[in-house]
Amino acid sequence: METRQITANIPSAYYDTIVTMFKGLGIDYNVKPKKAVKAPKASQPEPDSKEYILNSICQGMKEVRLWEQGKLKLPTLEEALNEL
Repeated sequence: METRQITANIPSAYYDTIVTMFKGLGIDYNVKPKKAVKAPKASQPEPDSKEYILNSICQGMKEVRLWEQGKLKLPTLEEALNEL
């Protein structure tokens, strides 16, 4: 007998009924665990806000520290100007 695959999202209220029906019909089925709901990311501050500017400066300072430690390679001035 030819088989086909079906993927369905079933409301929790119908889950037991559907599983019982599949068992009664002899249908093989797989149940995937529920996916965890991710919390929404915090919104980014506006580019002209003090928070955005402060975050940008802090990120720049982190990059400078990494560069000083040899953990980050920054482009040369010539490479940066060539991108423009």
